[in-house]
Amino acid sequence: MTSRIKKLAPEEAQKISAGEVVERPANIVKELIENSIDAGATHVTIYIEDGGKQLIRIVDNGYGMSEQDAQRCFEHHATSKLTSVNDLQTINTFGFRGEALSSIASVSNVTLITKQKEAAIGTQVTLEGSKNIEVTSAPCTVGTDITIRNLFYNVPARKKFLKTRDTEMRRIANLVHALCLNHINIDFSFFCDGKRLINCPIAHSLSARITQLKNSQYVTNLLPIETTETRGNIRITGMISNHYFFRYDRNSIFFFVNNRWIKNQHLSRALLRGYLNVTPPARFPAAYIFITLDSTDVDINIHPRKEEVTFLHSRTVENALTQAVKKCLEDNLSAHIAPQPQQNFQPIFQAHSTSPITLENNVTHKTEQAFPTPQEFMSASPTNINRPTHTSTLSAPQTFLQPLVKQEIIIEEKKESTFKLLGQLNKTYIIIEKEEGMFVVDQHAAQERILYELFSKRFNDLPTIQLLFPQTITLTKDEISLVEPHLGIFKKSGIEVELFSETQLTVHTTPVHIKHISFEELIRESISWIKEYHTLDSSDFFKAVNEKLHAQMACKAAVKAGGSLDEKQMIQLLNDLEKADNRFTCPHGRPTGWLLSTHDIEKKFKRKT
Repeated sequence: MTSRIKKLAPEEAQKISAGEVVERPANIVKELIENSIDAGATHVTIYIEDGGKQLIRIVDNGYGMSEQDAQRCFEHHATSKLTSVNDLQTINTFGFRGEALSSIASVSNVTLITKQKEAAIGTQVTLEGSKNIEVTSAPCTVGTDITIRNLFYNVPARKKFLKTRDTEMRRIANLVHALCLNHINIDFSFFCDGKRLINCPIAHSLSARITQLKNSQYVTNLLPIETTETRGNIRITGMISNHYFFRYDRNSIFFFVNNRWIKNQHLSRALLRGYLNVTPPARFPAAYIFITLDSTDVDINIHPRKEEVTFLHSRTVENALTQAVKKCLEDNLSAHIAPQPQQNFQPIFQAHSTSPITLENNVTHKTEQAFPTPQEFMSASPTNINRPTHTSTLSAPQTFLQPLVKQEIIIEEKKESTFKLLGQLNKTYIIIEKEEGMFVVDQHAAQERILYELFSKRFNDLPTIQLLFPQTITLTKDEISLVEPHLGIFKKSGIEVELFSETQLTVHTTPVHIKHISFEELIRESISWIKEYHTLDSSDFFKAVNEKLHAQMACKAAVKAGGSLDEKQMIQLLNDLEKADNRFTCPHGRPTGWLLSTHDIEKKFKRKT
């Protein structure tokens, strides 16, 4: 009988196993830079072309290798890190040469040039798909220069799954950022397609390093964090953003465990719990967290590329992080804000037996029984209407129906029905009386829906205005490279954005509805959407980003909570809302209004059961 099971040739097996370590160019960059760090390098230069698909080159001034080690490091299972499986529990290096080099060499063309301090001349090793092509002597400086070309040239099935040049480039840039943060005692230079994107000389502190990567203004919004959890001897240090500074995605959150950059969803959730009731919806803090604990209490070998870790006492670590963040934020507030006296708000209303209820300002008499709080009042309705879960940035005082305009204004909605405009509550909600009961309209959510419909349906012919003074927006080079190919999306929505320099954009033209907004926030939010939807095809990408852009344009242009409206403006808003499609919710899904039916009001006053 014919045997169905065959043993793969060693070179084919190596190509397959390489996928555990070499999934994309960023994995190679990580392995090679960590090798340089373990080699004692104080200067590391990274060169990338075509997102790493064509070229990855890492040059360091570390210890270098002998001719024998230069050849041996490409052999399968070659390592300088351990001698037995028991050593896995106490690894405290990244892996000075070896291990991953075998996998990298099996799927690319590699040239290694290296020299030790005591050697008279260096060694050059050239390989193609793990095959040793040539070993020669080469004049060079102390350290190692390794070049990877034509990644996955011999594994087309894996090569086709690589992302676009820009996507792979962003992954590498994010990795280099993390390594720069984790090793402030190393001088890093990062070149992409001939342009230097990162220049980080040796820094004296984490804040100085962040300034190199971002800017000095960015650092002024960060707070130092340092605490020690005695249980488990867990030490947490780093920097986090204050109460008022937020990002539009999670890309400014970095975790380092025992000097190793890692990804851990549990730590992310623990960090965000520390910001509970602080961060606005869809906003994230900036955080650079360094966690140090006993090496026996953390497993760094659960992931082939060591990008994730498992803690022996995960709950202890997470709670320590949450409490450290809370304390840091509270201490910062205590240092800047004096305690404010409590204010006692009384429900204010006046009833008349012979006329409809008229709500007035400055009424100070009290009822015999306490009136329900706004929360109790809203929950009284058995209709179980969905209410907004996001709080406004300008929260209204906790008074009941104050202030309201005194007049009752009757508006002809349609020939067959009328409603009364009672006024405005806390400069946030419009109160109207209808046949069914009392209807409360969120003025911001309502105008968001109105403007979103306008932007979505007429984005090709929106009325625009030329800015007398164009707005200049400063971004990083990475952000510029990300947003530049998609400036046409803004133009189709009436926003003309041009590239001004390697790190700046200028806004010249804008729809009239948003002429007064700051475009920096809108551009930065758009960058986060581009990152989020980059894997979609072109039509779906355009649709997804457009929807987000129009929703955010509507949000920024709409009247805010706390904005006073006169009678005419309220009438116009209500009429426009009546004509809008999907008028029951804003573009973000929050209701534009809710009804407290007459029946429910009568039940509340025990007139009906």
